[in-house]
Amino acid sequence: MKMNKTLLAALLAAAPMASMAASGGPTGHLDVYYTDADFELDGPVVNGDESGDGFGIRGSGKVADKVFVFGQYEKNTYDNDAELQTIRAGLGFGLWQDANTSLDIRAEFIDVESDDFPLGVEIDDSGYGVHAGLAFRPLPGLSLFGDVGWIDVGDYDGPEYTVGAVFNVSNQFGLFADYRITDVEDNDVGLKATDLHLGVRFNF
Repeated sequence: MKMNKTLLAALLAAAPMASMAASGGPTGHLDVYYTDADFELDGPVVNGDESGDGFGIRGSGKVADKVFVFGQYEKNTYDNDAELQTIRAGLGFGLWQDANTSLDIRAEFIDVESDDFPLGVEIDDSGYGVHAGLAFRPLPGLSLFGDVGWIDVGDYDGPEYTVGAVFNVSNQFGLFADYRITDVEDNDVGLKATDLHLGVRFNF
């Protein structure tokens, strides 16, 4: 975990989207956010759900014409003091971009660690994710974004989806909200995590 946190700090990073800003705009951003989180297990023996909240930091920075790095650290605390910590870091490539629209693909390293989960499941594994994302600016200062991907962490794999919006109050400061669904399974046990992120963005 120490090495993973060092990698995260070195990349600064994470927003799986909107990192490819409109031409002439900022080349990177840093987000700080609150998370409203839900976690559900569905299997023949293990069933249950947890609700909670947490915090995170994420960011993205351009390193070449169409290449950017990104990373994310998130920690959520659920009912009965159960905790889930996630670290993501990776590399993205801009496939297409004009003044108001961008399309990118990303590959990321994912590390997940849980503690004191009462549902009989403990997760302490690493894996990967691949995503494709689209961002659109319908109005000056407002960006809508979404992505779809696949993650594989330990024995769990499955699709992941995100939709959200960013409102830039100024060139340097913005507000955002996004909703992410992670729907994975391990043989006959399904795991579904839903996270609502609300936060502030610093453009640079």
